[in-house]
Amino acid sequence: MADVKVSYCVRYRADGTEREVRVDERGIARPAEAVRELGLVTVRGTQTRRVRVCPRHELTIVACEAQLAVDYAAADALFLNGYNSWTDSWERKPADRMRGLARVPKAVVDKWVLDGSGDYRFTREDERLGHQHGFGYGYLRYGEEVLLVGSLSEDSGYTTLWEDFYRSTLTLEKEPPSHALAVGEEVELMAFALVEGKLDETVERWLSLAGIKPRPAAPLVGFSSWYRYYQDISQDRLATDLEAMCELLGGQDLGGCRPIFQIDDGHALIGDWLDTNAEWFPDGLAPFASKINEAGMVPGLWLAPFVCERDSRVCIEHPDWLQRNESGEAPLAGSNWSGYYALDTLNPEVRAYVREVLRTVTEEWGFKFLKLDFLFGACLMTRGCMNRGQLMADALELLRDAVADDVSFDLCGVPLMSAFGRTEYCRIGCDVGLDWDDAPHMRLLHRERVSTKRSLHNTRGRAHLDGRAFRNDPDVFFLRHDVELTDEQRSSLIGADAALGGMFLTSDDVGAWDEKQRIAYDLALAVFVDRSKVTQ
Repeated sequence: MADVKVSYCVRYRADGTEREVRVDERGIARPAEAVRELGLVTVRGTQTRRVRVCPRHELTIVACEAQLAVDYAAADALFLNGYNSWTDSWERKPADRMRGLARVPKAVVDKWVLDGSGDYRFTREDERLGHQHGFGYGYLRYGEEVLLVGSLSEDSGYTTLWEDFYRSTLTLEKEPPSHALAVGEEVELMAFALVEGKLDETVERWLSLAGIKPRPAAPLVGFSSWYRYYQDISQDRLATDLEAMCELLGGQDLGGCRPIFQIDDGHALIGDWLDTNAEWFPDGLAPFASKINEAGMVPGLWLAPFVCERDSRVCIEHPDWLQRNESGEAPLAGSNWSGYYALDTLNPEVRAYVREVLRTVTEEWGFKFLKLDFLFGACLMTRGCMNRGQLMADALELLRDAVADDVSFDLCGVPLMSAFGRTEYCRIGCDVGLDWDDAPHMRLLHRERVSTKRSLHNTRGRAHLDGRAFRNDPDVFFLRHDVELTDEQRSSLIGADAALGGMFLTSDDVGAWDEKQRIAYDLALAVFVDRSKVTQ
């Protein structure tokens, strides 16, 4: 294990004044009186570091930081995990810069609410070379070996990792408790691991130290309606696709993989989940879920349980359900649909509504797989004496407690670290698009934007999480010809999904595939199934 030097800084407010205490690797603290006032203890384990306090009188923690001395100059690459499941996350050069929204006109940001889904509203932007940042964990690669730094306690607050290439430091900044600490209240402010070795080995060791285990989940093979129809779905259209998928998978050796047919967005207004569009689904969704089940596939349904769009009945009838800032305003969380707001997951009525929606769609309608999207809304703003990490952990527990054990989740648009060990499947990259990398001006926007190229990078960049934190959902692949991808790009996409993901889904009209496309699918499916047999 490399002897990484670590120093700590804790800032706190007591008696109306802000103070700080610094502790070096030898345990020497300045000023000593502040250590006694905080009841500050730093604990160094073989692969772990911890910072604890037990104050002598009431005080408020303002910040807790750990600064690591690292060797960027000798490193081949740096990986810093992005905030959201959509946020770009792959190995970069340590001296690279990380683009944010600082150069995008505020009018554009505000009109399209580009700062909603990422960390832009609460994380300082620094686009200088060698000043990258991430959340929860990261590593430096030195040849075949990596030095991984990973938080052990994100449920108590998120940890931001800040690179300073020129000072050779990596700073971990932990969300502080959002309440004042009482006299004698013991609190662990920060805990993290330092692990060295091969990447897969270090990830497994770190997650073991954090007590994180993946939920049992078989790899999935099947269909998602989103990129075939987007919101323009109907029971008749989907019935055609279901029949085609059954024909495609009939006779295939899927090993232990589960076949799935997932209905995506379009069945209801966002927020009004139980008011199914009667024009497109005159029979409702329950009969179609039964049809999927009878076909031997798992019925899947898309929901975004923590947000509602402006035109929804929920938004119009329950304005008190929306998250509001200190001025009493409900800021938009995004510009999708008619614009959407985040629901207050601490509101008892919201919690009851979310439980009822999930109970209905799983127990009464029969869907056993839920793709739950735009989940970052639960922690859009801190509130109720809870920080973002606590809010997100609480919200995900609400979802899990609302369903039976036979229901699987695929979380999406979620702060990634909160999903570890809480879901069977999780998106690990941005949405693919119907071209390679969108229009040139779109490439200047946020780190969560739609891009097939960036989705593929994320599939590779976060591949080390598959089967360890959850099964990775790399999004879908395309073989159809009306998508603006080259043959090489299509091959790279389906190849990465087969070799690195835990889900193998398409949104193509598979009944229209020609012989060449069928052969390409069969070859990639064989790779996915063979790999899945090894990892189960």
